[in-house]
Amino acid sequence: MYLAEGSIDAAFRFLERAEQTIKGLSLFPASGAPFPSRHPELTGVRTKLVKDFPNHVVFYVERDDAIEFIRVLRGGQDVSIEVEKI
Repeated sequence: MYLAEGSIDAAFRFLERAEQTIKGLSLFPASGAPFPSRHPELTGVRTKLVKDFPNHVVFYVERDDAIEFIRVLRGGQDVSIEVEKI
């Protein structure tokens, strides 16, 4: 993890905030924004910024009885290309 290379404290803070974000999505799954994509296999994918880390995005799909968390990406990456690899 790149955050850990700069600061182990930042890495632990990120992990804590990512967990908070994911727990929040488990309670309010519609709070994330739809991920715009031309690829039909990505229909239904939603995104939510990691709390206090606006360059990191959680990707997930709301299912009938669960939430499937797909990936967390740093916003500086070409997000469209990375998500299409799923």
